[in-house]
Amino acid sequence: MPAERTTLRTLAAEAGVSATAVSLALRNSPGVSANTRMRLKKLAEARGYRPDPAVTKLMHHLRSRQPTRFQASICGLTERWPAGNEVRHVYSDRLLAGLRERAAALGYAFSVIQLDDAGPGARLQQTLTRRGVECLVVLPLLQPRDLSSLLDWRLFFTVSVTSSVIAPRFHTIIPQHFDNMLLACRQLTLEGYRRIGLALPQDWDRRVNHRWTGAMTWHNVYGGTSPVHPYIGEARGPAVDPVSFKAWLLEQKPDVVICDDIGMNVIQSTVHSLSAAKRPRIVTLNWSTIRGDSGIDQRVELIGATAVDILASMYVHSERGIPAAPYATVMPGRWIDPISPQPRKTTRPGAGRPSGRRRAG
Repeated sequence: MPAERTTLRTLAAEAGVSATAVSLALRNSPGVSANTRMRLKKLAEARGYRPDPAVTKLMHHLRSRQPTRFQASICGLTERWPAGNEVRHVYSDRLLAGLRERAAALGYAFSVIQLDDAGPGARLQQTLTRRGVECLVVLPLLQPRDLSSLLDWRLFFTVSVTSSVIAPRFHTIIPQHFDNMLLACRQLTLEGYRRIGLALPQDWDRRVNHRWTGAMTWHNVYGGTSPVHPYIGEARGPAVDPVSFKAWLLEQKPDVVICDDIGMNVIQSTVHSLSAAKRPRIVTLNWSTIRGDSGIDQRVELIGATAVDILASMYVHSERGIPAAPYATVMPGRWIDPISPQPRKTTRPGAGRPSGRRRAG
């Protein structure tokens, strides 16, 4: 006779608790005391308990059909961006739209908490517990931050959709920055541009872990164009310094400048202060925005949707806390050019600006 299969019910009978208590303990639920969780986990390990994938899938499906159970169960954590920062608001709005739509499709409700208003970490944790929040999404932050002491992360399922979290390291879904930059460089090279420049504030270079500058360096060496030394502004914050940026434009003489739209006001006004003959085209790494006519669409809505999918998987598999081996999922972007350029003559590297119709940024 085959040995009887260990189930939640057999574990519960042996431990003298309910099957629900065993299920909650194995999912690290704070609804069961730490001592009881440890005792039931040791019992499950000793009896060789393994969850049935079919039952797990069924239970997740049943839970997702109970909207009251999941009311406000996913919460986005962010900071308030300065008023008038329309570009960042557009990115955030697209990201939140993707998060909300996918959360609703899976039966979760979604809310956002501004860390500026939440108060000390203890108060924030009380707020999350009171609302029944188990799943967290760390949204883009103003500056790279260490969030280790913000919460007791062991209580939550957490993913990040930003590179601005220094610690802890969560599972992350972000744009594929390196490949996106190479895509922009290749497209501009095909259009005939030969001096492709990159302009970023140092904060933005750090928050993407130098992936954009790394791709630009590769293209400068192997891309078949004339190398242009990137402009990395030394001032802190999203904007570049207009004086040093203009000096860079006059020294490097790029015929196109790639930039993130954060701080685009300074970039545009400085470029437009040059004579028409010296004025490079501006291309954004953050299309669609209120200013960009072409550039890289980072497919922000898909980033939000994927974050919810990762959270749902973590919930099903009881993966609370800080992962031992955090992974990063990267979303490839796509080139968008609503205004098709006129054909340009191919020029030798370093031979000057492309011919044909020019479009100032």
